[in-house]
Amino acid sequence: MEKKIKFSDKPLTTRIIYAVVVAILCLTAIIIGIVAAANRVNDTPDDTPPADNIPGDTGNEGGGSGDETPDETPKPKPLAFVSPIVGTVVKDHDLTTPVFSETLGEWRVHAGIDISAEEGANVYASETGTVSGIYKDPKLGYTVEITHEGGIVTRYSNLAASGDEFKVGDTVKSGEVIGTVGDSTTSELADEPHLHFELLVNGKKMHPLDYITKESQKASLGIE
Repeated sequence: MEKKIKFSDKPLTTRIIYAVVVAILCLTAIIIGIVAAANRVNDTPDDTPPADNIPGDTGNEGGGSGDETPDETPKPKPLAFVSPIVGTVVKDHDLTTPVFSETLGEWRVHAGIDISAEEGANVYASETGTVSGIYKDPKLGYTVEITHEGGIVTRYSNLAASGDEFKVGDTVKSGEVIGTVGDSTTSELADEPHLHFELLVNGKKMHPLDYITKESQKASLGIE
């Protein structure tokens, strides 16, 4: 019968080697377990993105995308026409119902409004624009024409003969004096001194009071 050899019966050297091998295996297992646990921690997704990857973060206060350029272009203010003179509307705009012309002795439609004022009274630009015409109309007399944004044109007629204060192409500001009331019209000579004022949009003659602000109508023309 074969005799079983106990571990304690083996030589001392063999037992030491066996113990070292077992210790190495245990240590290796522990190291592998620590590395695996560390990898699991590193693989866990971070709910907080890196600071340099936050959407809209440019590193400056206030946020905003680094690809965006703030629009610093000044936006033009909306047009606000004012009365070109202080006075009273004595003849209204009407393109459908003719009105009688004392000068011509006939019925005619009226494309603008007539604002009574003393001869020599200052006439002002109703809005900022560019002088696009200075001429003597065969019927309405000396006229200054100003072109504004949006295809709008204003015409100021029955002026006194203009000097060299400005020329075609000049820019005039709202409220700037562009002439004085005269008696140069040939179709309204029988009427009291006045300014004939017209407003056109894309070539179509419109009622000027539809564009003059309510505040200006009240302050300059006495219209409530």
